[in-house]
Amino acid sequence: MRVLSLLLLLLLPACAAMQRSDDATLAKHQMLGLSREDVLACMGPPKKKAHDGQTEVWSYLSGDRHGEHFGTSVRSTASSGYGLSSATHDSSFCTVNVVMKDGIVKNVTYNGPTSNLFYAPDSECGYAVANCVTRGGVKE
Repeated sequence: MRVLSLLLLLLLPACAAMQRSDDATLAKHQMLGLSREDVLACMGPPKKKAHDGQTEVWSYLSGDRHGEHFGTSVRSTASSGYGLSSATHDSSFCTVNVVMKDGIVKNVTYNGPTSNLFYAPDSECGYAVANCVTRGGVKE
């Protein structure tokens, strides 16, 4: 019985990490088309903002630990058009970048150490986007 209890205690964090990973995956699709106001409502104010013409990038730190990043700048990328890059990252955070054009979300990208677990990609990113996703028709 003790072994079973210990096994269950070890699996609980893995289940939570997998749900956060799912949230991060869902957000990349479900957040497309949201307005600035929608993003503020579900994610709150961003840590950093960058502008390039009609394109805005809002940057959020996401993770279960505290940390900072510095040296943020907008850069053009072939795959997404725009991204936010940072000179340094605390090892406990994913940086969630919400790319908007004309006030509408066009892309959501993740940078930095996005997961501490090999079986839950982008799990660190799921903290910031959890309130923006819908699971089974119900907003989390």
